[in-house]
Amino acid sequence: MAGMVRDDAGRRGVFERVADFMSFAIGTPIAFALALAVVAVWAALGPSAGFSNTWQLVINTGTTIVTFLMVFLLGNASNRITASQDRMLAGIFDEERRLEREERLIQTLLRRIDVEHIRPILQHLDQQDHQIEAVEQRILERIAALESRR
Repeated sequence: MAGMVRDDAGRRGVFERVADFMSFAIGTPIAFALALAVVAVWAALGPSAGFSNTWQLVINTGTTIVTFLMVFLLGNASNRITASQDRMLAGIFDEERRLEREERLIQTLLRRIDVEHIRPILQHLDQQDHQIEAVEQRILERIAALESRR
């Protein structure tokens, strides 16, 4: 179990380092070429081995062992990737909740600003509009009075 978790110094264990290396390595073109070369050598030795049961057993045993080991290495890598994704998703959800709280706070502040600051300003502008309308009305009345004297 100690190889599956980080040790006290925070370094990855041997198994994690090997699993990371192998998970990367088996997906490379070199690994494919190497596997293809093994199969080609095995097939080329078929006639000299008389296509015997032992010759067939060699490739079957080799591929079974490699497959068996790769299942565990890839399982470990997959588990760590899933755990990493879970941590990232949890971080995203936490950030989303924080942003939602901030948005609610901003909306509350905007409502307060509206009530405390904008409404009095609008009321003042309405009063000025009424005063302007009254001055405009007086000017129109004087213009009418001057035109009627002519």
